[in-house]
Amino acid sequence: MNPPQGAPVPLPALEGERLTRFEDYVAGFRCTFQRSDQLLLFRAYLRGLLECGARKNVEAIASAAARVMMVEADLCQSLQHFVSNSPWDAGRLFAAARARAKPDPTAVWAVHDAVFPKKGKHSVGVQRQFARSVGKKINCQIGVFVTRVGPAGAVPLAARLYLPAAWLRESAESGAKLLPPEVRAGATKAQLALALLDELRAESGALPLAVEPGYATGEFRDALAPRGLTECPNAAPHLAAASERLAWLNAQLGLDHFEGRTWHGWHHHVALVFAACGFLLREA
Repeated sequence: MNPPQGAPVPLPALEGERLTRFEDYVAGFRCTFQRSDQLLLFRAYLRGLLECGARKNVEAIASAAARVMMVEADLCQSLQHFVSNSPWDAGRLFAAARARAKPDPTAVWAVHDAVFPKKGKHSVGVQRQFARSVGKKINCQIGVFVTRVGPAGAVPLAARLYLPAAWLRESAESGAKLLPPEVRAGATKAQLALALLDELRAESGALPLAVEPGYATGEFRDALAPRGLTECPNAAPHLAAASERLAWLNAQLGLDHFEGRTWHGWHHHVALVFAACGFLLREA
């Protein structure tokens, strides 16, 4: 499914054989969740992402899902807890979505930023910082993304929220309560990207890299050869395709619409969007 330009277009209705394929796709994630109620909420969240209109916050997702499937009475509250606070592992969902993607051995991995504009300052990792995609400082969160780009299209694979050092210093007290212990010390974007690439290498072997300029530091490049990683000679077209896919995820699936404030919530929502994207790409 090629990323459309401009405003989002209506997604095909989930009915008939398409609905059957959706249910089969969801069932493939049964082992990702420890409890059956989590799988049901996963199904509702994905159905809401694929059904609702331009704005895809939790309220809209719950409303859309409730119109087309039998759900519990207070689905909005349940989905809010599911995405923001429930203890399921986003990493398992990222990996499960990757495992269901069509193979593309001639592709490359594009390493790039994803910018999540924010109005307030209460979400984890939010501060006024330089957003490369808009060319200036804005109030936002920044995610480190790896997108596979090749003949089969652009497929988002992995993501991690970047926590600026200044934000960590200023939020040390709240961070001690809200952040997993392993992320409280902070990491550069290059370090986060390398960690994501290590996950991908362990699953499927290495692909060439197309690296956004902000990541091409000595720290990053020195770490490539020991990992068997190389940069492709012409990164620009691959990064452009990754950027287009990111814009499509924002417009069609509400990647940057999440209004929660927690670390787990950000990763849960992004992983859920990746899973919904995976279904659409299988349908393309």
